[in-house]
This record gives sequence, C-alpha cells and structure tokens, in this order.
Amino acid sequence: MTLSPRGRDERCVADKASDLLVDALRVYSPTAREGRLASLIKRRMEVDFGYEDIETDEAGNVIAEVGRGSRTVLLCGHMDTVPGNLPVSVKDGRVFGRGAVDAKSPLCAMVAAGSALRDTGMRVVVACVTREEGDGLGIQSLIKGGRKFDFAIFGEPGGNDRITVGYRGRLGVTLTTRTEGGHAASPWAHESAVEASLSLLERLKRYEREHMVADDHFRSLSICLTVIRGGVYHNVLPNHARLTLDVRVPVGMNCGRVESEIRSIVSRHTPKEASTKFEVEFEEGTEPYEADRTSPLVRAFRRAIILTSRQRPVMVRKTGTGDMNTLASLRGTPCVTYGPGEASLSHTRHESVELSDYLKSISVITEALRQLERLAA
Repeated sequence: MTLSPRGRDERCVADKASDLLVDALRVYSPTAREGRLASLIKRRMEVDFGYEDIETDEAGNVIAEVGRGSRTVLLCGHMDTVPGNLPVSVKDGRVFGRGAVDAKSPLCAMVAAGSALRDTGMRVVVACVTREEGDGLGIQSLIKGGRKFDFAIFGEPGGNDRITVGYRGRLGVTLTTRTEGGHAASPWAHESAVEASLSLLERLKRYEREHMVADDHFRSLSICLTVIRGGVYHNVLPNHARLTLDVRVPVGMNCGRVESEIRSIVSRHTPKEASTKFEVEFEEGTEPYEADRTSPLVRAFRRAIILTSRQRPVMVRKTGTGDMNTLASLRGTPCVTYGPGEASLSHTRHESVELSDYLKSISVITEALRQLERLAA
C-alpha cells in the first residue's frame, strides 16, 4: 500500500510523537528536577516538530509560540512528576513509566498538536511548566511573565472523550498545639497536645460535614489530615503537636471565607486546660473554578471529540486542584483541562497509557483549536 503525502505526514507525526513520549518518560523528572527533561523537550521541539520561537524562563518553563492572530490560546502541561521512578517499557500497545498518566502524555500531546497549528489564525503558546506537583512555581512564573491569553487548555489525564470543566480549590492548613505536658501515668492531671489537637480536628470535621452536599463531592468541602507530629518519649505526655490539613474548597465557597471560618473555630475552641494554646497557619490558597459550559472553548472540545472519535463528550468536574484554577482565578481566562490516560492510575506504580489513546488525543486537541478559531470569530 502506498500512503498519500498527507498519510505519510500523519504517520511521521505519530512516530515522532510516540518517540517523544517514550523518551520523556525515560527522563526522571520529580518536582524541582525538571532540567534534563526541559532540555530534551526544547531540542525535540526544534528538531522534530519545527518550532522556531522557543524560550526558557526563570522558573525553568519551556515556552514556544506558533501561529499568528489577535487571539492567543495557551496549551499548558507540566514536566514534573511525583517522586518514585518506574521502569519504562512499551508492551501490547501500552506505554509504562512514571508520568505516563500524570502528566507526560498530555504534555507531549500538546507539543505535537501545537506543531500542527502553524497555519491557524490564532497565536498558540505551548508552555511546558515546572513544579505543578509542588509549589506551582511554573504556572505562577508564566502568569507573571505578562502574556495574556484569551483561552487556556491544561494537560491532565481524563480520557479522550472527557473534558474537565471544574476543579475544587485548595487551602493548606497547619494547626500547632502547645500544652504543659506531663507524666503519662497521670493523664487526668495534664493535657496531651496530641489529644487536644485531635479534639480540635473533630470540631473542624463537624464544620466539614456542615458543608457537604449529598452525592456530590465536587460541591462539598473536605478537610483531610495528612501529617501529624507529636511526642518525644513513650511515657511523656506530648507538650507539642502539629497537624497538617489538606482543605479542598468547592465552587460556591472561596479560600478567604474558609480561612476566616476556620480561624473562628480555632479561636472559640475550649481546651481542657487554660494553658493549652492553639495556633493556625495557612498557605496561600487556590480558588475553585468551574468553566461555563456554553463558552466557545467547551463547545470547541465537544465538537472535536464528536468529529474525531464519534463519541459523546462527557463533562467532568474533579475534586482535586490544578494549574487551571490559578490562571482562571488570577486572570479570569476561560479554561478547560484535557488529556489522555486514566486518572485513577496517577501517582501509582501502575502508571501507563494506551499509545492509541495518546495519539488520538493529539487529533482531538488539534481539531478543538481549529473549531475554536471558528467559534471565537
């Protein structure tokens, strides 16, 4: 069989995209150690995908532009992964490795899709950012760089027929408790800092239950204890304890409100002993976000999925938090999140993606931007 010129071009792009993904997986890139992967991606953008305008910013982000026009669309994926390297292999059409799902396959799909959009009537910015799994420095640096985006698409796993239109926000909380301590043989005479902390946590869990929506985790507040530290010896009542809480904020609430209400709960909580003291500290919050289902961006993806996959698009609202929240809350940019892979495999030792799904996602992203050009006009 002889392939047409278009067929040969598509096969060539698929081969290069497949090679990019496998080679990206072979570069271990946990948060704050993305440098080697950044160099690889920048080189491949130039040599294999024909990008010309490429830069690396102070946060280590690799940023490239293609196309011309009055409207600018951001394709943003992250280069970092959670810690824990995994062997890379390709077996029965499936690619295995750390980041295969979260989120090197969405990232590489965006690099490949962007290269096919040189002739579009929009400016397309492809940003490969750092530290999404950590402090979010990459997306913050991109925003501070001053670029303005009319639309933004973020690369995270979800599946080829699924468009993520919402994420809850996040607030990191640290509770510190100090007591007088004492001998473990007389717990009635002294208060344990650990037990005092857990008593306060129970009050916060009651607050969580007051803001739960039945059968809808996306619209519910959640407070999760992730780290607890306290105690120094087996027969000494702890005089110091620290709890780390992960608070997820639903659409309809905001981080400022949740912080104020938690501060109020802590200040009004009555310990067993008057000498017991509570302190609460907050990380900078990330606000919740839900896209307008009627926006040109959402409609473009729905059309693209129907045209390329003949599947019915599914709108997804996730209980986690992503870079999409940061850009949407700070700039008001219409956003969606899209990418191949089963989200349930993220951060596990079974991370893998079907190569066919990865390649199909490139077609969906490319078609979505062509549809967006028409709808936005």
